[in-house]
Amino acid sequence: MAESIIKMEGGVIRQQKNTILKNVNIDIASGEFVYLIGKVGSGKSSFLKTLYAELPLEYGKAEVAGFQLKKIKKSQVPLLRRKCGIVFQDFKLLIDRNVYENLEFVLKATGWKNKKAIKERIETVLTKVGMSDKQTKMPHQLSGGEQQRIVLARALLNAPPLILADEPTGNIDPETSYQLVELLKEICDTGKTIIIATHQYDLIEKFPGRVFCCEHGELYEKTPAKACECTDEVLPLPPVEEIIPDPSSEAGMIETQNTEEVPEDTTTVNRETETVAATEVTSQTTDLTETPEQTEAETEDKKTAEDSAEDIMTLIGKLDYPEITAFDYELDHLPEIKPEDQEVAAQETSTTTEVQEELPEKKEKQNLPPALDVELID
Repeated sequence: MAESIIKMEGGVIRQQKNTILKNVNIDIASGEFVYLIGKVGSGKSSFLKTLYAELPLEYGKAEVAGFQLKKIKKSQVPLLRRKCGIVFQDFKLLIDRNVYENLEFVLKATGWKNKKAIKERIETVLTKVGMSDKQTKMPHQLSGGEQQRIVLARALLNAPPLILADEPTGNIDPETSYQLVELLKEICDTGKTIIIATHQYDLIEKFPGRVFCCEHGELYEKTPAKACECTDEVLPLPPVEEIIPDPSSEAGMIETQNTEEVPEDTTTVNRETETVAATEVTSQTTDLTETPEQTEAETEDKKTAEDSAEDIMTLIGKLDYPEITAFDYELDHLPEIKPEDQEVAAQETSTTTEVQEELPEKKEKQNLPPALDVELID
């Protein structure tokens, strides 16, 4: 039997003083293909972060790739992560350098110094994921599926025995996700341990493996391995029962039982009915006593009220526009000018125009220079 690469007993996973998972007992052997499923916020990512020491294990015992998580030191965390290839959902590629430089940066950061060995290793992992012709491409020049393959190649650089994929198919289409998981399955067949956190439950049927479910603060194995029942699917509504009318009844409808309760004090009810009847009779009598003159007066009052309302609305509408002012509105309501007044106004305007024509002549005469006296000059 293969040795255990992940083993946890009584583990309690917490994040910011909030308990995410409790009483976690899990044992995963080397070379296993494992799915981690559950609703959003159920603790899948927190569990993976605990495995590569991103979150500390406060309670319980856990061993990952030979490292005790409870006793691990900060100086040992990089050594643990070299044995854990991590595939992120959002890629986390360096956008200011090409594919080759991205992978070269990781190798140099983990202690590689020989340029020839670095080049051979990069070509090996890119060939394994089918991206050997993309070395000089920038991340923005690649599709989502191609970027995810580059991220997988980056995870394989140091030949880790354990690969943790956190929602690797979240940002790619279903067909590309099948190709990616098929590639992960091939890598698993070489003896690597693969753990995939996913919401794409059809992968479980296409590429079978062990299934662990995060639900209600617990982590347990699904046996037999199948999709989790805690999906986010909307349940169908129950069928509505049709009511068939009873042909024996007169109107073809189902008779309803009389569920009205008899009031205790019948006298008050009788008084209320009497008052209602009296008011109805008085209203009818008042309607009958109305004369045609009163109705005509009421209609005229309504018309005047409507006209005044229209005048107010037109005034408000004109004031809303800057080109029409209140002064323009007042001009519309000036008294009408009679024909006699129009003639007087025309005469006044003609006289004013004549005066205005004479004024320039006077001004020109005033502006002329004084005449010279010839006799005085002689």
